[in-house]
Amino acid sequence: MKRIIISITILLFSCNIFGQNNMGTPYSKFAFGLLQDNYGAYTAMGGVSAAMRDNYNINFLNPASYTALDSMRFYFQMGITGEYVDISTYKEHSNYKVAQNASLNMAFRVYKKTFLSFGLTQRSDRGFDLVYAYPISGELSQYSVQEFEGLGGLNEAYLGLAYQLGKLSLGVNVSYIFGKVEDRLTLVIQPATSGYYIKSQTLTHISSALFTLGAQLPLQLTKNSNLTLGGSFNFGTPLHANQDYLAVRISNTSGTSVTLNDENIENSSIFYPFRMIVGGNYSYKNKWLFAGDYTFQKMSAYKEFGTNQEFQNYHKIAIGGSFQPNESGRYWWQRNKYLAGAYFTRSHLNINNTDINTYGLTVGTQMPLRLARQELMLGVAVDLGMRGTHRNNQILEKYAKLRINIAFKEIWFMKAKIH
Repeated sequence: MKRIIISITILLFSCNIFGQNNMGTPYSKFAFGLLQDNYGAYTAMGGVSAAMRDNYNINFLNPASYTALDSMRFYFQMGITGEYVDISTYKEHSNYKVAQNASLNMAFRVYKKTFLSFGLTQRSDRGFDLVYAYPISGELSQYSVQEFEGLGGLNEAYLGLAYQLGKLSLGVNVSYIFGKVEDRLTLVIQPATSGYYIKSQTLTHISSALFTLGAQLPLQLTKNSNLTLGGSFNFGTPLHANQDYLAVRISNTSGTSVTLNDENIENSSIFYPFRMIVGGNYSYKNKWLFAGDYTFQKMSAYKEFGTNQEFQNYHKIAIGGSFQPNESGRYWWQRNKYLAGAYFTRSHLNINNTDINTYGLTVGTQMPLRLARQELMLGVAVDLGMRGTHRNNQILEKYAKLRINIAFKEIWFMKAKIH
């Protein structure tokens, strides 16, 4: 089991968290990449997180949830998402596969009612490869071909603390956001009679601290039913950024290059706007659970190097439910949780007076397994959705995602009993 943990951990680090170079959605071209709509331990419930708390999963999206964990256990959690996307316009059709949203999390109690969590996760993903052809004014036989490439994204290393104050749980994640965003442009005149082509590269390095605050309040309504309210948010924060721009002209014959432009911006910033998630869940007889979230981010305030990018505000609604026949049942299918959900996102993008929205349906299961000195929760979630539209010459993406989430509860702090 230890070898399995180490192998999966190395895979997560080497293939995803620090290696974001897969091609992906053209909509990741904007800002610092695509902010994911659905990931974490409750992906199969539409991605709800604000009020979710249990003693199996580390809900790192709301730090207040850490107080629900078992005080005698050390938690180790891993997750990764694989995605298949069919992408199309009215004239063209393609597809791609990508791995994304890797996360590695740990948590345990440090003192009485105080819990700690730390880990790494992928905050945004960027990957696209677009080709355009334009006629050249006054030249009927010539046209320009432009290839745009983008890659990179942001990662997050966090340290979180949560404290139980009566029924109220309070938490904070102190995160270090880091990563790079790269754009490449190749311009070629066809037919290639000019003797050269032009290449440019824009490379932006981003790093800064970000604070996420959270709160949760569980309430008992009746003997068999409970209501939990929750929320998390971060204030608008300037992220430290440096940018380098290089443009060169390259000979078709000799391959020699001439620098056309070489600029850099030092010690500037990209403004990460205010974001909040609020929601609640209702549970009945420890079998049924229903939850809902609303997410808002003020992307209209997003700025790059002092310039507003004229995005619209981001809105997301998510709902989900779960059913567990019998938590202590004799058969494995009785102890499983069966999950389903849905979500809708109005993204920060409006192109050609067209909102770029996302719709998704989710389904999955969480399977508790008991081993010699540990418990394991295996989560499997399927996410089917659409992003974008064919209207006004936009791009439509239909995707299928599979997320695997594995959570271990190690008996590190429990003393053995002698009978």
